[in-house]
Amino acid sequence: MANTPNITTERMIALGIRLLEALTAAPQQTLDINDAACALGVPAQDIPSIVSTLGALSDRSSGARAALSLEGNTIRLVGDSALIMPLRLSVEEGMVLSHVLDVLNIDDATRERVQRSLMPLDETPSTEGLAEPSRYGQWFTRIGEALEDGVRCTMAYRSLTQESPTERLVDPIALQEEADAVYLIAWDINKDAERRYRLDRIDRFEFTDDSVSPHDAVHRSTAESLRTTGNRARLKMEDGYLAQLDWAGIGEVVSDGKGTSLCTVFYSSEPWLFDQILAAGGACTIVEPQGVRDRFVAYARSLLIA
Repeated sequence: MANTPNITTERMIALGIRLLEALTAAPQQTLDINDAACALGVPAQDIPSIVSTLGALSDRSSGARAALSLEGNTIRLVGDSALIMPLRLSVEEGMVLSHVLDVLNIDDATRERVQRSLMPLDETPSTEGLAEPSRYGQWFTRIGEALEDGVRCTMAYRSLTQESPTERLVDPIALQEEADAVYLIAWDINKDAERRYRLDRIDRFEFTDDSVSPHDAVHRSTAESLRTTGNRARLKMEDGYLAQLDWAGIGEVVSDGKGTSLCTVFYSSEPWLFDQILAAGGACTIVEPQGVRDRFVAYARSLLIA
């Protein structure tokens, strides 16, 4: 067992355990050698010996070892076997795992054992309304790390009305699960306002070197956000069609008692609204404002010409 001068074997093992604790708490279980030395209160030149000592220790019955690597100035803990704290998923990660367990053909005992081992202790994530895993996009894990570590980020995001993504500089605030999608609640630095971003519309997500700043976040739901910043229209709908809708922007509904209702609808994209009207096949029409009615007619005619 390799020792550095003036460090006993017992001291070396104690330092190794503290290093495992630091690696467990570090993002992606990775530490810079100088940060590790500072955390342990030893010179940086002692860290390779501590890493080597940890790698030499093994479980008596199984022979299992902690897998660590020291490449340049970076120490990395590989795998979960040497984590000091039990592995627990966040609530957001638990939602994904619950959905995956539901769609896999595995026995109930195995599913229960996985959930008991990994799910958050304080609540059980609900999978009601979950669609295909693509709703979480390709940056779900990195967004979770940004939220946990408080990192300001840049991302390429394509809104419903944009043909190509644009660059955003944001402070991540929270993840929000809704029936239609999963959203990142974040503070848009350039607009100095809270915004919501669908995870499946994020094309790129990267960390900056800056930390997030405090903001007066509201955490609005989709419905609240549409009512605050969206456009407004009055639609006439057949009651049977209305009962099938899950639009977040549906507001006041007044029935005429004859099978139809007048609905106030809040929306952010006119093309989206027009497509919904066309898809209804006559079961939904625009009552007001007149300008929206006129643009809808022009939109429909453009589709015929195309």
